[in-house]
Formats: sequence, C-alpha cells, structure tokens
Amino acid sequence: MDLLCYLFGILRIYCDFCCITNSNNNNMRSKFKWIFSLLLALSMQFVFAQEKTISGTVTDETGALPGVNVMVSGTKNGTQTGFDGKYSIKAKQGDVLVFSFLGMDTVKITIGSSSVVDTAMKTSGGQKLEEVVVTSFGIKRDKKTLGYSTPKIEATELTAARATNVTNQIAGKVAGLRVTGSGGAFTGSSIIIRGFSTFTGSNQPLYVVDGVPIDNSGGGTALQRGASASNRAIDINPEDIESLIVLKDAASTSIYGSRGASGVILITTKKGKKGEKSTVTFSSSYNVGNVNRLPNYQNEYAQGSAGRLTPAQIGVVVPGRPGTMSNSSWGPKIMGQTIINSFGQQEVLRAYENNVSDIFKTAYNAQNNLSFTGGSEKSSFRLALGNTEETYVLDNNKLSRNNITFSGNTQVTDKLNVGANITYTNTSSKRTLQGNNLSNPLFRGYFIPRSYNLSGLPFEDAAGQQLYAGSEDNPYWTIKNNFYTDKVNRILANFNAKYDFTSWLNADLRIGSDYFNLTSTGFDEIGNRGAGFVQGSSLIGGIVENAQNVHNVNQYLTLNATKKFSDFTLSATVGNEFNNNYSFASQVTGLSLVVPGFVNLSNAVTYAPSSSIVNTKLFGVFADVTLEYKNFLSVNVKARNDWSSTLSPENNSIPYGGISGSFVLTEAFPGLKFDDKINLIKLRASAGEVGKGAFAYATDTYFAQANASDGFGPQIVFPFNGNAGFSLSNVAGNPAITPEFTKEVAFGTEMAFFNNRLNIDATYYERNSRNVILSIPVSASSGVTNFVQNAGKLQTKGVEIAVSGIPIRTQDFSWELGANYTQFESVVKELAPGVSNIFLGGFTTPNIRLVAGDQYGQIYGSKYQRDANGNMLISPTTGLPLPTTSVEKIGNPNPDFTMGITNTFTYKGISLYVLLDIREGGDQYSRNIADVQRNGVAAETAEFPRFAADNVTINKPYIYQGVYASGPNAGQPNTTMVSAQDYYGNSGKYIAAEGFIYDTSWFRVREVSLSYRLNPKLLANTPFKQFELGAFGRNLFLSAPNYPHFDPEQNALGISNAQGLEFNSLPNTRTIGFNLKVVL
Repeated sequence: MDLLCYLFGILRIYCDFCCITNSNNNNMRSKFKWIFSLLLALSMQFVFAQEKTISGTVTDETGALPGVNVMVSGTKNGTQTGFDGKYSIKAKQGDVLVFSFLGMDTVKITIGSSSVVDTAMKTSGGQKLEEVVVTSFGIKRDKKTLGYSTPKIEATELTAARATNVTNQIAGKVAGLRVTGSGGAFTGSSIIIRGFSTFTGSNQPLYVVDGVPIDNSGGGTALQRGASASNRAIDINPEDIESLIVLKDAASTSIYGSRGASGVILITTKKGKKGEKSTVTFSSSYNVGNVNRLPNYQNEYAQGSAGRLTPAQIGVVVPGRPGTMSNSSWGPKIMGQTIINSFGQQEVLRAYENNVSDIFKTAYNAQNNLSFTGGSEKSSFRLALGNTEETYVLDNNKLSRNNITFSGNTQVTDKLNVGANITYTNTSSKRTLQGNNLSNPLFRGYFIPRSYNLSGLPFEDAAGQQLYAGSEDNPYWTIKNNFYTDKVNRILANFNAKYDFTSWLNADLRIGSDYFNLTSTGFDEIGNRGAGFVQGSSLIGGIVENAQNVHNVNQYLTLNATKKFSDFTLSATVGNEFNNNYSFASQVTGLSLVVPGFVNLSNAVTYAPSSSIVNTKLFGVFADVTLEYKNFLSVNVKARNDWSSTLSPENNSIPYGGISGSFVLTEAFPGLKFDDKINLIKLRASAGEVGKGAFAYATDTYFAQANASDGFGPQIVFPFNGNAGFSLSNVAGNPAITPEFTKEVAFGTEMAFFNNRLNIDATYYERNSRNVILSIPVSASSGVTNFVQNAGKLQTKGVEIAVSGIPIRTQDFSWELGANYTQFESVVKELAPGVSNIFLGGFTTPNIRLVAGDQYGQIYGSKYQRDANGNMLISPTTGLPLPTTSVEKIGNPNPDFTMGITNTFTYKGISLYVLLDIREGGDQYSRNIADVQRNGVAAETAEFPRFAADNVTINKPYIYQGVYASGPNAGQPNTTMVSAQDYYGNSGKYIAAEGFIYDTSWFRVREVSLSYRLNPKLLANTPFKQFELGAFGRNLFLSAPNYPHFDPEQNALGISNAQGLEFNSLPNTRTIGFNLKVVL
C-alpha cells in the first residue's frame, strides 16, 4: 500500500504540475491516462478510504497570516498558507496538523470528521517576533544575538513614494546614514555610512543583490560640462526588492573585504515560495511632478542698470550670434513706457511675472509591474516584468527603463538545492545640460530680466539659427538643440547551489555576473554658445560619443556548520571569493559640424579618439565563527585576507577582521522583565578593521600623449605632422604603496519596553583610517606634478539612535511612530608632510578641500576683510565691504545632525505613512541665490523703493555693519548708505565668496503614502486575493528658513566626496500620484 500511495502521489503531483504549466496540453496528459487509471483502481481501497482534503484559514491578531508552515506530523507532507491565509492539504482522520511560524507558538490540531480546520496563532509568550536577518554572504542570524546593528527597510516602506532610483528611497529611514540628493534630472543620492573612510577614493557603500556585489558607479557630475548623471543603481527596479539591510560596523563588513570599507547595502529581491499557489500580481503607479521651489520675484523694476535701460543693455538680435543684452533688472520702474526691444520692435514695458516659471513643464512618472509567482513542494519561481517612463520638468528630458527578472529555486534531492536569478535591464534617457555653462538653460535662466518676454519672443528662425541678444544660449533653444542621450543594457545574473552533507553541515556555491554596456552621446548644436559637451565647440558645434563595457564576475564558495553542544551553539563559515572586474571605455569627440541637427560623428570635420582598459582581480579567503551560550551571550569573530592586483606582489596581501559580542540581560536575568514592562535589554560591542587596495595602475608610471611647450606659449600638440609623441605621465606611481586600513570600535544597546511597544537602538562608534592612499602634489621641478603614496589619517566619531513605538493600538486602529538620529564628525587628522591641503573640487575660489585638523571637505574661498575684533572692514569711498586676497575657510558643508521621523496610522484596511526629513546645519555655496539677488530679480531686492518720488533719484536704504578700513575715520563705525544694487551687487555682498554661503538646514515632508486594502471577505467570491488603491507624494513641503528661493538639496558635483557647491543647478521636484495593486 505504501508503494502504491507513493507512486500515486508522484503521478498526482506531476499531473498537477502539467495542469499548471501546460494546461492546454491535452496530448501529454492522455499519454499518462492509462497509468493513472490503473494505479487509481489499485489504490482506491487503500487511499481514498482514508485520505481527504483538509482546508482552512490561519490568522493572527491582525488578520490572515500568509507563509505559515502546515505539516502532517510524522510525515514530509506539508504546505504553506497563501496571501489570504488559506491552505489545503491531504491528510487522514486522526492525523495531527502542525502549524508553525517564526516567532509564534506552534499549534497542533488532531483531524476529526470535519474537512475544515481553522486556527489562530499567537506570538510566542507574548513576545516580539524573533527577527532573522541576512548578514554577510547570505548568512542568516537571529538579530537578537548580533553584536552589531543591522537596520532593515521592508518593501512597503522602501517604495512608499515610488521613486525611480532606489538610492533616493533610503533618505530619512536609517540611523547612521547621511543621504543627500544631487538635484537635476533622473539623478541618485549620495549615501555616506558612518562618515568618510578615505580621502579621494569612493566613500559610497558596496551594493550586494541576492548575495552578489554589483557595480554602482557613476553619478558624479562635471562642474562646467555635461548633463546630470545617474548612478547605476537606477537600473534596479525598486518594485523587485523584498527588503534592504544596511551593514555599518567594520565587524560586519570586514567579511566583504576591501569593497566593504564604506559599508554594505544588502538587497534581497522578491521570490516565489515553495508550496505557494500560483499568483499574478499587477501594480501600477502614476505621478506628476513640478518644481519643488522657485524664487520669489519682484515685478516692479525692469531690465537695465542704475535705474536706466539703454539700447545697448537691450541688445540687438543677430541670427546665430551672441549679443550684449544685460541680464540684470536694476533698470527703471515699470510704468508702461514704450521701448524698442532687441528685435527692433516697439513694445510697452511691463513685467512678465511667469517668464521663468513658463520654462518648466509638468513632469510625469509612470510605473507598471507584472509578476507571476508559484511553487510546488520542491520548487518555486518568480517572473517579473517592469516598465518605467519618467520625464523631467524641462522639455526634451525623458528616461525609460524596462526590466525582466526571473528567479527560480528547486530542491533537486533531499540534500541538493539549486537556484538562479537573472535580470535584464534596458535603461535609456535624454537630458539637458547643467552646471556652470552658458548652454545650461538655467545658467542665466533664473534671472531673466523681469521685463523680457521670454516665451513670447521667437528663439530661432526658420533655419534653426538662434535668435537671442544675450551672450548665453536662450533657454528654449538650448533645451531643444543641445542634449545628452544614453542607453544601457545590463544583465545581473547569479547561480547558487547548496548541498547539505548533514543536518548541521552544508556547502554553498554562488557565481554572479554583472555586465552592462553603456553608450552615450553629447551634442552641441551649431550656434551653441557654451560648448556644453565638447570643449571648443562654441558656435561651430561638436559631438562626443562614449562607450563603456563593464563585466564583473564574483564567485564564492562557503562551508557552513551549525552545531549545538549542550547550552552552546557553534556556527561557523569558511570560504573563498574570487572577483574579476573588467572595464573598457572609449571616447571620440568631433568638432566643426557641417549639417545642423545631424547627430553623427561623420558630421564633424575633426576627430579626437581615446580609449582605456581597466582590469583588476581580487582573491580572498575568510572565516566567520559565532559561539552562543544559551539565549543571552554571543561572540562573533570574522577574519579575511585579500590579495589584490592593484598592489605590487610584495604588498598585495590585505588582512583584516572583526569581533563582536552581545549580552542579553533580560534573558540572563529573567527577573528584569517585570511582567513585560521590560522586554529586552541587550548590550553589544564590536571592533573591526577593513582594508582597501589602491586604485588601478597606481604602482607604476605610464606614458601619456605629449603636449610639448616651452612654457611661454608655443605648444606642439601630438599627433604632429603624422607623428605620435608620448611622455611620462605627470602622475607618478609608487610600487611601495601599501593597503589603507579603517579600524572601528562601536558600543551599542537595544531595549524594548511595554510588551515591545517601545524600542530603542543606540550606537556610539569611532573610526580611524590610516595609510590613506592618494595622489599628493609635488614640485613640478621633480618632473612630475603628483605622486601616489600612503599619506594620511582620518578619524570619525559618531552617534546614531533609532526609536520606534506604538503609542496607540486597538482592535481596529494603530499608530506606529519611529525616529532615527544621525550625528558624526569626520576629521582629517594628518596629511603627507609638506602638504597643506588636498583639493577635492571647485575653482580657485570657491573650492572644497581637505585640511589637516579640520572636518572633511571644507569650503574655501575669499572672505570679507575684518579687523582683530571681527568687524567687517568697509571702504570709506563706497561704503562696501573689502575682500581678502587670500583663500580661507568660509563654510562647513557637513550638517550637525540629520533626523528622520516616520508615522504610520492604520485603521482597518486604511494606512497612512508619513516620513519627515530634518537636517540641521551644513553650509553651501549657492550660485543660484547669488544670481537672483545680484541681478535684482529677487523679491527682497525691492523691499524698499529703489527710487525717490521722481522715479529717477536712486534711494540708498542699506548700510553694512562694520568699520571704515582707512582714511581719517578708520576704525569708526560705517555710516555710508548704499543702494540696493550696490548692496546686493558684485561689489557688495558678492564681492567675496563668503557672501555666497548659506545654511542648508531644512524640515521637509519627504514622503506621504495613503492606501486602502479591501477586506479579504469582500474578495471571497472573486478571483482577487488582494486589491489595493493608494495615493502618494514626495517633497510635499519644505521649510529652509536660511536658504531662500531654492531647494538646498543640491550638489554641483553630483555623487562626490566634494559637497557644498551649487552652481546653476537644475531644480528638484515635488511629486503627487496614485497607485494600484491587484493580486490574482
């Protein structure tokens, strides 16, 4: 009978599988019909007389409970509950059903005569669910035993505002992270975990998807050329993410080797579940976006200067040629005067209140996702399709992303489990120029004269030649004609196999590949005035084509063991990893275009090609051992050694490791719990060291194309007369460089009170980086200008606190409140001998630099002159401040602290989620604010009447607080009154870079999400398992009291170590939308 039942079960499963995967294939089923009939007849008296289908619903205090394991005791017959908490299983009367779920009391029910068995499960002992988290290399650990912090963001919270780039969805949600957007079209965010760990190398974290590291390069932006850039995280579809875990401590990241020195972000994607019924999930969202913050303008005063508007200031339009038009609005009061405009036409002088806002349009973001999941007793799968279409608030900007993802897993034998994940992504975009460039539409677009009819006057003629009297490109013309396009094809794939030697010992093999091809084109139309993409292309036009192929392969093999000895549990992992990174990049620039609008290199007269290849390899071995005593004491030791190809053979060994421990007082001394008033008191500590190799090819000096000159002007640019010329690079390599190391010590606590309705997680940490690798400047008389060496120390101290609680919880309503606090200070302790600073970005003034003894990345520039008492020195002849000739520290871009506050309100099927984002402190050099003020368009420049009653005599209502710098009244308080134009002008407030500095403190409603999920009872007789509607928004409110007119979340250099510069940035957006989710 057992044999027949076994055969019958196999055939039944196979037929069910055929019905699922090939329901229309009647021929295949008919081939097995005679076998099925025979076995059915032979086994009916043994099987059907005893077995029946048992079904029911499993619930907890919140409703239906999916994912509950349902087993027939003493057998391998089992299943899981679906999304609706329902299950179905074959069993006999008298059998015992066992219902189990992590963190809940196991329930056992004996089957009687009824075929329906429902049950309600309760949390184990009234305690909080024990959370299992995935740590390094996919190792699963009970969170309570960890000696370091592992904050986790679930999918619902991560995708609340439906942002396209996953890095933008992390802001304000995790303590210890400083997340800052860079502004512009389709950009990502800089993520700094627990401060800076290196000087000029990347401080961005390592991203690991399903156990395999991926490339997240890009996102940096040139200060004076190019379009806004995306980091490669934009290729990831956030709707495919199940959860995101952040590893911050060196004790947890050291196992990832040199790539984990700046922290690790672990992304787990959605997958099917074994025993799960097939489901189809469709989700769709659509939102519209507008400029988050536009300047407040004055509309009383016209174009011009010193109260006058002359023909020279109006300018004359010459097709295809720059003009001399004044962009300032310091002209006469607008009173309906008649003027001759730059087109030679008469017009009545008036203010065009919307001439700037009309440049912008309403953007949209549409996301549609369809997934199929299912599984049998031994296998599971998920197939997902995703499409995203997004535009920007400037015309001619669009991003399109298409994702296809498949993940599958099967239990081949009782001991062998194999799985595979593969994602293909196609991302393409078209973008506008940005930055400090005459072809950036907002380079002077924000301060178009208030009396200039920008949208009403033509910007090009029939031949496409630009018609604009300014020296810069007309905003509408450059948006239409100068652009950047790119296309990325990317494949993320990994294969994994796990073999169980015994119940306590297994081997795990993972092989992952990240391949992408990126092609891009920057196009400067004939007649452009800014050479936005190709240097030297002004008026003549230019084109640049870039191609990049990146192929990264990661392989690791681990041996994992978990064994219990009396009160001790020992877990150990040993393994190795091989990593190969290959990148090929080529660039061809073309100048002097022949045919307008023809975007092809063949349209250029001259060409300049270049290419590069970078190939690095890394091999590492590692071990991870954890010893737990009972349920309250845990010690974890990690060790790793890498061998990196970027270092010379005698120095390429990079050893590091970490140790962490936790002590759960409430488990060691149960009496501390006080009737669930105190649920958890846990102390933890960790110490670890992470190493990092050099950048590629830093150990040698290489030849580069020569540009011979005598230092007085004449220069030979090779190739010359058909001959190539090369000379040694100005940057000298160093075979003696050694790895740089970052050591971290952290102490923390986790506490839970009032039946886990109040939870606290706090950490203090200190990081010290030494032997930092960087290229330091040396005297050019040595034959080189820079030399690579280990030359610095960096220290970070910080505190992070996360508090969560449930102030109100009733049967129908709950309010969950969370807050996270991040504060750290990274200080440059030491640079190379004789090196006073390291330049990170900018100009002579302003710039961002590293200076020994000061915080990381300070802002330097010219200052106002002051006396010994700090009084501003004022010119006795003008009444205006005087600038320093030296470059000094003028600002600190690092905030004092950042906070995120989340509120989740739930009433039956309605849920409201609100994320508040707070930043205190942090300076920024703002070119945009300066431009709207010094050109007289900002509202505050007209707070006082500019003229006397005759509308001719200029009023002087302003005075600078300070003392006279010289003359007979030197040292006496300044009493010289000045006009608004002088006060806000380049000879007044903005005579020194110090005047451009603004405090970026903000309070913003970062995300809001409102959703309604239909009661499952209403869907009982429908094909729907879940039906959800919602509305959401991002950046719905912003208060930045010390940063007027614009959103301070900007960075001219994009995702970069240099923060605090804003040069003619493109705006951030405010979005509002709706979403739908249906599960069948």
